[in-house]
Amino acid sequence: MTEALLEFQDVTKSFGGVIAVNNNTFQVEKGKVVALIGPNGAGKTSTFNCITGMYTPDAGEVRYNGEKINHLKPHKIAKLGIARTFQNLQIFTNLSVLENVMVAAKETRKPNVLSSMLRLPGIRADEERARKLALDMLELVGLTDRAQVLANDLSFGEQRLLEVARALALRPKLLLLDEPLSGLSREEVNGMVALIQKLKKDGLTIFLIEHDLSTVMEISDHIIVLDFGSKIAEGKPDEVRSNERVIEAYLGRDVKKQYEVPESKREDREPILTLKDIHTYRSTIHALKGVDLQIDKGSLVAVIGANGAGKSTLLGTIAGQYSPKQGTIFFENKAMEKLPAEIVSRMGINLVPERRGMFAELTVEESIRLGAYPRLDSLLIPANEKRRIEEEMEQMYQLFPRLKERRRQLAGTLSGGEQQMLAIVRGLMAHPRVLLLDEPSLGLAPLIVEEIFDRLYQLKQSDMTIILVEQNAKAALQIADYAYVLENGRIKLEGLPQHLLQDSRIRDAYLSSH
Repeated sequence: MTEALLEFQDVTKSFGGVIAVNNNTFQVEKGKVVALIGPNGAGKTSTFNCITGMYTPDAGEVRYNGEKINHLKPHKIAKLGIARTFQNLQIFTNLSVLENVMVAAKETRKPNVLSSMLRLPGIRADEERARKLALDMLELVGLTDRAQVLANDLSFGEQRLLEVARALALRPKLLLLDEPLSGLSREEVNGMVALIQKLKKDGLTIFLIEHDLSTVMEISDHIIVLDFGSKIAEGKPDEVRSNERVIEAYLGRDVKKQYEVPESKREDREPILTLKDIHTYRSTIHALKGVDLQIDKGSLVAVIGANGAGKSTLLGTIAGQYSPKQGTIFFENKAMEKLPAEIVSRMGINLVPERRGMFAELTVEESIRLGAYPRLDSLLIPANEKRRIEEEMEQMYQLFPRLKERRRQLAGTLSGGEQQMLAIVRGLMAHPRVLLLDEPSLGLAPLIVEEIFDRLYQLKQSDMTIILVEQNAKAALQIADYAYVLENGRIKLEGLPQHLLQDSRIRDAYLSSH
């Protein structure tokens, strides 16, 4: 058996009542590529943070080369030979590409303030060594010809490579990569895969978090799967791909209650929102690629797909947060793709964002009142409108009674499930013609998910038009009238939920091996 370079033994990390890492144990063997996967909120980045000293575990031990390291600061751990990249790029945009890597290369020597100020020969020699090391790392990742360019002027894919080069300049024995393929084109993904395979061949141990599961299956020697902070499976790619608990973690769980959703023909409904050939870019990332969508009045339409498929970008495009580079969006037969978000909101298209977007210092009551403002013509509210708002708030409390009990509590002190209830209510107070819901079950316990979906079904019964983006495919399909499956920015499948629930291609969209 290969020797373990990293040992994660019975590690737990909590934040208040939320257990981010739940008594997990695993090993990363020397010279291997090991992947850490799991749905949103599974605890993957928290695990990386426990390894690199960003978080101190509440219990358990992290050992590197047999040495306990969970009491050490991040810079001490880095000096031992553990380097990392981040999910959200952490580069110095106002420095050149070469200077970014030299920052890390200089960390391999002991600094001396006086020598640096006097520019003594030893300092100049150190800088030359750092420069040579940085150039070697840039050559390794294919950025030599971009060395003198400002980091801000690189493409997104090049910035990813720059962050890897900077991590490699620390001369690590263990490299942690947090979503290195996120936002990359297929050509850039192929380049990053080739780099990872070369680094492995050179003897580097790589531990990576990644949502592109087809690539994970291709390059990994071993895969560890987390869900709700707990390790639910580990093994070789083929073993993990066929593991029922892994499939459930990605596709979601059935809600226990059975909902009656009659099969209705699309021609029997009137479209309220239509997207035609939508192409949306997020910075340099081509996030939506020719998306066609029809939302019928009074229907609940589910949009499902794996992380990074483009679901949130789709809702942001409809809501006016992102302007499509190509294509048209019609709302009640009027083009609206160039309108800003505040105008779209006043038209009656309201977004309940992923992770809720709470104002932590407002009470529940204040947050609900705030939701009514997009529909008002003035900040000076007439007495009759105030009464109407109060009456509607009572109706909202009937939808989610728990919020009435907590109406004077600060939104920031609510549980995750309560915050999600509040976010939905705040969106409803705007009197939406179309309600956009982004991942309402994200990070919630199963019982709370049941409650949220039960209320969504009630809203659907009132003929409200809802677009539901949801990673929990099974739950979403149980209450939807129609569904679309997004994969890599394109519509892969669409149809009636009853049929899609039986379609094995949905599983492929989440756990593809191709």
